Amino acid sequence: MDPRRNACAECGRDAGAPAPTGRPRRYCSRSCQSRAYRRRRDQGRLAATPRRTTPKTGELVETAIALADADGIGAVTLRAVAHRAGTSLMTAQRAFGSRDKLVATMVQRLLTTPGTPALKALAEHEWSVYRAHPWLVSVLASTRPPLVPAVLDSARASIGAFTALGFDPPTALGRYLALSAYVQGMALLLLAEHHESAHSTYRAWWADEARRLPPWTGELGGPPGTADLDTWFRDGLDRVLDGLTRLPEAPTPG
Repeated sequence: MDPRRNACAECGRDAGAPAPTGRPRRYCSRSCQSRAYRRRRDQGRLAATPRRTTPKTGELVETAIALADADGIGAVTLRAVAHRAGTSLMTAQRAFGSRDKLVATMVQRLLTTPGTPALKALAEHEWSVYRAHPWLVSVLASTRPPLVPAVLDSARASIGAFTALGFDPPTALGRYLALSAYVQGMALLLLAEHHESAHSTYRAWWADEARRLPPWTGELGGPPGTADLDTWFRDGLDRVLDGLTRLPEAPTPG
C-alpha cells in the first residue's frame, strides 16, 4: 500500500490528495462523513449531556405554594423552594431576593379579586381561597400584611361596596375591617384543623371529649362536626353583613 495514500476513515477508499497545509481529509465524501457521525452518535460518543434548565419565577412560586399547602408557611424558605424545584439557592435568591418577597409573590398569585363588587361575593371568594390554602390566613391576618396589589384591590373593592351603600370613607373602612375580621377569624379554624388533623380527626377528638362534657351539651343537637365549617361560615356571614350594611339611624330631634 502506498504510504502516501490518504484513505477514507469510513470506507477505506482514497480520500484524495492531502492539502498542502492544515489537517488532512479523513473522509472521501460527505456521505461517509455523515455515516461516521451517526455511528459515533448512536454509540453515545456524541450524545448530548442533559442540561439542567433554570425554572421560571412562576414555577418557583407554584413550588412554594405547594410546599406551604403540604407543610405550612413556616416550611417555605428560599433554600427549601430551590431544593424542591431542583435548582440552586442562588437562582431563588435572584428571583425574589428575600423570603418576604417570595411570600408576597405567593399572596399576589392566590388572592385575586372577583369581578362582582358585592360584599357577600367578595367575602365568599376570600373564604374559598383560605379553604384551599389555610396557611394564607396566617400571612394576611396581621397588622402588617404584604401590601401587594391583590391585597389592596380586595380592600378597595370592599370599601367601595360600603361607600356605595352610603357610608363615608372612614366608616366604610371600619366596616370593611369588621367584615375581614369575621372572614379571617373563621379561616383560623380551617388553619387549626389543618394542623391538628395530623394527630387525629375532629370527629375522633370530639367522640373522646364528649364523654367528659356536662349534660346540657347534649341539647345542641350532636357534635359541632355535624355542621361543617362552610355552613357555619355562610350562616354567620349573612348575619354579619346584615348588621354591617345598616346605615346608622338619624338621631331623633330632642
